[in-house]
Amino acid sequence: MFQMTAAAILCLVAVVMAFFRRLPAAAVAFAGMLVTGLSGESLLLPGQLWFWGIAAAIVTTNMYLSDIPPVASLRLYTVGGALAGTAVGAAFGSVASLIICGAAGAFLGFEAFRRTPAGRMNASPARRAMIFADVAIPAAITFFIAAITLAQLPLFQK
Repeated sequence: MFQMTAAAILCLVAVVMAFFRRLPAAAVAFAGMLVTGLSGESLLLPGQLWFWGIAAAIVTTNMYLSDIPPVASLRLYTVGGALAGTAVGAAFGSVASLIICGAAGAFLGFEAFRRTPAGRMNASPARRAMIFADVAIPAAITFFIAAITLAQLPLFQK
């Protein structure tokens, strides 16, 4: 039970960390997933741990290599949209809906930011897509890992 509590705390901390630019939220969320997977009380398969671990490693590495300037309101809109979409997808109860709704929520948050006076961009479509990916993908991966891990808690088991 201690391991599941520690995993839940790590995942919730990772969700908060996702709103800040230079914090490795995906790595922290994966640490929570790894604690859950090694506890013996979860239904996570080794293939899932490998998949999400590689995703977290790629996102964390890319975060430190990116040259996109941080804009706080862009991050808040996009990450908030990803969080809302992930919550809606989790309500449907499948990983596919989690991913689709989380990505749609991040896109809607990004588009909402672009409609604000501070969000007007004179960038090419390719540059806008790169900015979107730089902000949305790390947050979405973090939220997906956290949601899958939190679903392993006895509170959410049927």
